[in-house]
Amino acid sequence: MDEREPVLGIIGGAGVGAAARLYIDVAARVRAATGSLPRIALWNVPFSDTLEHAFTSATPDLDVRAEAEGLVGEAVDQLLAAGASVIAMPCNSLQRAAARECEQRAVPFIDMIAATMDAARADAQRVAVLIATEGTEAAGYYEGHGVEIVAPSADVRRQTNALIGRAVNGDLPGADEMRGLVELARRPGAGVVLGCTDICGLMGGGTEGVVESLGCLVERCADALGARSAA
Repeated sequence: MDEREPVLGIIGGAGVGAAARLYIDVAARVRAATGSLPRIALWNVPFSDTLEHAFTSATPDLDVRAEAEGLVGEAVDQLLAAGASVIAMPCNSLQRAAARECEQRAVPFIDMIAATMDAARADAQRVAVLIATEGTEAAGYYEGHGVEIVAPSADVRRQTNALIGRAVNGDLPGADEMRGLVELARRPGAGVVLGCTDICGLMGGGTEGVVESLGCLVERCADALGARSAA
């Protein structure tokens, strides 16, 4: 192996489908740009249902959440042992935990939230409704990035929680369901940010004014593996 070539490490498990889609989409983009598949390592964190609830809930059990974050640290160690030179995690609710673990180990981390908000600003969004888990919303991860974040209505929250619950269990929402959720969330003069990777990439194409966190992470990861320089 050429040690100068980057190796992407993906922390999976917090949304198995999201990690799989990140792997597939990044590999496809790099191959289209370079004619070769990239080097990618994936470590699936063995989260239980209890642990997953701890980091997606608006009022998590802090001890259980700490256990979940410890498993994220283990994942970083495993990926470094596999040769990863840059790490990403397709989970909004644990994005900050993953960033901290990578910083402690001095390995570059691809920040999905920063990438998403960069895309929102590039789309001239100044206000956006956030569709995400209760944990991501309550933590305020999307605040302070130059876009005013608006909380969704109670009805949007209920539908979002139901669709995320289905997606986590392998029952992915259809394009019509996702488009219906987005339309329900829309407000005049505001964009929409999909801040839960479990329900990203399901609308069957671009939708005006919608920025999807998983798609933004795919683009950043592909660039880190040489897709941009090859274009």
